[in-house]
Parts: sequence; C-alpha cells; structure tokens
Amino acid sequence: MASEEASGSPHRSRREPEGRVPRQDKYSVLLPTYNERENLPLIVWLLVKSFSESGISYEIIIIDDGSPDGTRDVAEQLEKIYGSDKILLRPREKKLGLGTAYIHGMKHATGNYIIIMDADLSHHPKFIPEFIRKQKEGNFDIVSGTRYKGNGGVYGWDLKRKIIRFC
Repeated sequence: MASEEASGSPHRSRREPEGRVPRQDKYSVLLPTYNERENLPLIVWLLVKSFSESGISYEIIIIDDGSPDGTRDVAEQLEKIYGSDKILLRPREKKLGLGTAYIHGMKHATGNYIIIMDADLSHHPKFIPEFIRKQKEGNFDIVSGTRYKGNGGVYGWDLKRKIIRFC
C-alpha cells in the first residue's frame, strides 16, 4: 500500500449527510471467489483478525461464481464459524465475471464504506487500517493502493510470476 487517490464523485455518498449525528462506520468487504477453496479460510481469518484488532465494524460479503472446487461449501462453513452478521454468502449460479461480482456484492452491502479485495491473497488485509486512516484524514471518497510502491509487495509470488509482470 503506497498510493492513495481522492475523487470528488457525483454519486450519492454512503456517508452521513451534513448535520446528522454520524453512525459508527461500517466497512463492507467484497470478496469475489472462483475456485478459492484453499485460500478462503486464510483470507477470511486475516480479515477478521485485522478488523477485530483495529476495533473496526465490518462485514465480509463472499460472492462465489459457482466454483466447482467446493468454495461455496467452505464459505458456508465460515459463515457458521464467524456468524452470518460478519460473513455473508451471496453466491451466483455460474461464472459471470469479476466486475458483475462487485456490483452484485455492492447490492448486498450494508456498510457505509466498501472495500474490494481479491481472495487469492494478493491483497493483504493488514493494510486495511492504514487505508481507512488515510481516507479519514483526507475525507476521500476513494483510496487506492498498489503493491508495487512503498510498503507494498507481491508476497507469495515466485520469480517467474514477478518477471512476467514486466513483459
């Protein structure tokens, strides 16, 4: 996580209107999945740990696109373990793509802020509190990070994958 950008967006903000007593902020994490059975328990545990240690209110919305590897079964177990108030499974019957998965997740989000993450562990949840801090400091509508600057990194990538990135 190293860069952040602000945008004055024309859409209706999910933040409280001026003059109203603000509710506690809640963050909805959209986690699209396809064949992520192996990664899902770890990314969910890391998200829960990060939010719990920071005292941040959250929900994790898992949008599975009909994974044939049993990802949905794992997500159902995680929902039982952590509770349906923290883990919301919002599956789709077939693979419809990442962009529409985000839109589907946004329709189910109850937080006043949305965080988009990959389930393949390419985005580490430990950076979320810093993103939130940056957002609040600048009152930004959008905070975006990159793994290629500052404290970011491509953890778990082998040398071949790192080299291919530059091709």
